[in-house]
Amino acid sequence: MKGKPGLLLQPYVLAQLTGAVVDRAVSGSNVSASEYAVTSWLNARGSATPSELAHELGLAPTTLSSMLDRLVRKKQIRRVRHPDDGRSALLELTPQGKATIGQNNGRLVAMLKALKTNLDGDPEEILDTLRRLEDALRRTLRTT
Repeated sequence: MKGKPGLLLQPYVLAQLTGAVVDRAVSGSNVSASEYAVTSWLNARGSATPSELAHELGLAPTTLSSMLDRLVRKKQIRRVRHPDDGRSALLELTPQGKATIGQNNGRLVAMLKALKTNLDGDPEEILDTLRRLEDALRRTLRTT
């Protein structure tokens, strides 16, 4: 049997498969899987600056900027003046964005239930390992 994906290739494979699951969950809605990730993060946080969002999601600022422009055009998010920094804006969900999140979350819950049924291991232990890998990847990017 040939070798299995290594420490960098395996997370890439997981990202592709995760994207496919989220694509299926958001199919037919007004957002892509990547846009859903951004709006979900904003839903959890309430608001964030573009820089904070790029850092937390591990996205290049230029990639995120294009996505934010699309989400504004789709009326999923809005930019509001930052109360403490006039040069910056805060991003927040619009009522339409919140409705889209609600619609997609219902389908995603079903996908998560199926995933947990197929999962061999404790979800919290697996998440802990993935978070440790995320931390190590972020440290690596800062120091190289």
